[in-house]
Amino acid sequence: MQITPIQKVNVVEEIFDQLQSMLIEGTWKPGDKIPSENELSETFGVSRMTIRQALQKMKALGLIETRSGSGSFVRKISPDDSLQDLVPLMYIGDTTQQQVFQFREIIDAESIRIATPIATPEALEQLEELIEKMKQAAAGGDGESFSKYDLQFHMEIVEITGNPLIIKTNQILQAVLAESMNSVIEKMRFAPGLEYHEKILNAMKEKDAHKAEHLMREHIRQNYQYFT
Repeated sequence: MQITPIQKVNVVEEIFDQLQSMLIEGTWKPGDKIPSENELSETFGVSRMTIRQALQKMKALGLIETRSGSGSFVRKISPDDSLQDLVPLMYIGDTTQQQVFQFREIIDAESIRIATPIATPEALEQLEELIEKMKQAAAGGDGESFSKYDLQFHMEIVEITGNPLIIKTNQILQAVLAESMNSVIEKMRFAPGLEYHEKILNAMKEKDAHKAEHLMREHIRQNYQYFT
């Protein structure tokens, strides 16, 4: 007979998982007061200490907040609460240029696919102005300014999507993306970026989302070639 190792059950983790599921399913909504330790202890059939440990984990993760004399309440979660954690991970995790370019291809290509059909004349004009600023920086050999306007061009496309999660992710990682952009400009200089940005903008003006997405992917992959 084959013996299967016994899996130890962490009661605190099990209760935490159930409480978290109730938040996700909407049993308790942001601002709702959750039952007291005594009530939860009775409901789950465990000690108050076990409930307290599960609630402490929820509080540490920012899922609930405790108000003195009132009890525990469900917090309203914003994208900052979870996405902000990406910043230390990008640095502590020894991020490579390859990882940054993989992220950019996913975000930028999808962003332009979403943005192209809905881009207003004003938004397209803003992109055109950024290209002009890139040209002026290139003419003056100003790599720092060129890099800044280059990144703004990509960030503007993300803004056009109107998707708060995509926008917030890019904003939080802006310092990482800016550093990567600076490295790109140092290696490839100005001409390739200008050429692709103009092609991308023209595709957006034509409302050709497929072409714009293809050009964006090609643009980012070409940039990465300078690091391989």
